[in-house]
Amino acid sequence: MSGTNMTPERLTKRLSRVFNEIFPSLDVADAPDATMDNVAGWDSMATIMICAQCEEDFGVKIGFDRIAETKSFADLYKLIEGLTR
Repeated sequence: MSGTNMTPERLTKRLSRVFNEIFPSLDVADAPDATMDNVAGWDSMATIMICAQCEEDFGVKIGFDRIAETKSFADLYKLIEGLTR
């Protein structure tokens, strides 16, 4: 589902669900503060999994160059926001 009319609240909610799918122990309410430094198990493989799930859920294509730059929920939020406009 494309997010062309997605509100910031809806994007945050959907992206939080993606993070919870990849990191089940991460509370959905804490997802917006998630970074590679404060989430146990967030490594390069987890980043690829997050991005792949976002591609599927948001109907976007995230290039490998952008995947490498994704180190936090905020990074991914900005990326998805830009790709769904």
